[in-house]
Amino acid sequence: MEDVDHNKIPSWYGEIFPAGENDGWYHKFGEHAASFVERDTAQLVISFDNLSDAGYPYPDIEPWAGKFVRENGWSHLGIYARGPSWFRDPRLIAFLEQLERTGFFRGFEKIALIGTSMGGFAALTFSSLCPGATVVALSPQSTLQSDLVPWETRFGKGRDRDWSLPFSDAASQLNGLGKAYVLYDPFFAPDKRHVMRLPQQKLIHLQGFGFGHKSAVVLRRLGLLKPFMQGAISGELQPSEFYKWIRKRRELYVYRIVMETHLSTRGKDDRIARFRRAFRTNRRKSQLSAAAVDEQSAKLPGER
Repeated sequence: MEDVDHNKIPSWYGEIFPAGENDGWYHKFGEHAASFVERDTAQLVISFDNLSDAGYPYPDIEPWAGKFVRENGWSHLGIYARGPSWFRDPRLIAFLEQLERTGFFRGFEKIALIGTSMGGFAALTFSSLCPGATVVALSPQSTLQSDLVPWETRFGKGRDRDWSLPFSDAASQLNGLGKAYVLYDPFFAPDKRHVMRLPQQKLIHLQGFGFGHKSAVVLRRLGLLKPFMQGAISGELQPSEFYKWIRKRRELYVYRIVMETHLSTRGKDDRIARFRRAFRTNRRKSQLSAAAVDEQSAKLPGER
């Protein structure tokens, strides 16, 4: 590894160091770690690393969604992973169980567990430690235990982990759940099959048609990730609102690529050229419409 700049510190440490304004702590367990910042007792957010964030090697590491949670003034328990572990670590699991036994989670009025992909799996499966909690899981897996999901061929390094440990199957951990917002692309079979394994009665299905396995990326490019997370964490997000928000996904290049892959996977390659033309036409119309709005807005009141 290249030389580490120890002058870099994460923003959360700036809050909890001896002269910081908030209480908190940090614990490390081999390739996993946990940081906590207490900002209020009304809302605790527990976030888990995804594969993109896992393994960040520098001291200024931030938990997933750290800046967003800080901006909202919520308390934050961030769980970090050094690699594609799916949080299969007995030390980390024992630590989270200890927090539950000692009443840590009961010190907050509301709790939300959040994450995407690997982090979405963790948010779902560890929710049983926080009865009544809300989960926000984007493109999650339910497990990578081979005898339970023999059809899952992705995430080879994750499948090689120890799935005999507790909290290895989200489908068995949701009995005490408040509710779970689960965002996935119903055209993408592996993600859909994981969601269908979960107890359905407390799930709020948010179907991101054309999102592929890139739910957080698509929402971010639409400028919707923050309002989406705010609405879901508060438990106030309505599916009808979500579907209105994502209409403009059809103008994103990532949407085009995902949809072309869906068509090809289904043996409908003959439709790809037609879809591509429609995508370009729709995108051009949207750009022209946006330009017209900008031009009209730029006019002085007397010119209209």
